[in-house]
Amino acid sequence: MELISELWNAMAFTGKTVVVVLAVLSIYSYAVMIDRVLALRWARERSEALAADFEAAIDSSVDVDELSDRVQQAEEAGHNPLATVLRGALKEYVMLRREEESDQLVTEGVEVEVGRGLDVAVANLRVRLPGMATIVGVAPFLGLFGTVTGLISAFRGIASGGGGGLAAVSAGISEALVTTVIGLFVAMPALWAYNVFMNRVDNLAIGLHNSASRLSGHCVRRLLRARRAA
Repeated sequence: MELISELWNAMAFTGKTVVVVLAVLSIYSYAVMIDRVLALRWARERSEALAADFEAAIDSSVDVDELSDRVQQAEEAGHNPLATVLRGALKEYVMLRREEESDQLVTEGVEVEVGRGLDVAVANLRVRLPGMATIVGVAPFLGLFGTVTGLISAFRGIASGGGGGLAAVSAGISEALVTTVIGLFVAMPALWAYNVFMNRVDNLAIGLHNSASRLSGHCVRRLLRARRAA
């Protein structure tokens, strides 16, 4: 702690400002990491649970209102992208049936709505990740900015001291090195986390697409057969 205090006291105002900004960016990036870990885990678990429940409901009943209620309850619980997609698909089905469209147009309309819902769901899963990508790009440059200001401070020490002794340049050099290290320390974990989360989102998006397409297609076919038989 004493060493940190000495380094902090030796820094110029610009160096301290860079360190504070990098500290804020680091705190934000770790907050995003925690948020995305929980959000993606809940999204996967709750979507899988809804897929099993929705499929069982289709096999036992073909009432669109009952299916809509199940999906709405799952959506209101939060962090369930599959519920959002299926609810939009069911709404589209009900609207097209009220307009007395053909079975083919109903099926195509529901498929289009599923695609739109998946785009929105994936965008929601990626929320805050662009901010983390910005931190990855900005943090090293902030560290470099601190490095430049530290070197400027070192050269000023040489100029004012009339020589190149260690005492004249140590404060500026330490400031330059510290800001560089902190910038890398902020950027590297953020880069690793960004790549991990983007990979998880891509995998989750594939699963959502497969589940939503299969369940919505199965549901629409059952509903249309039931309507024709009525």
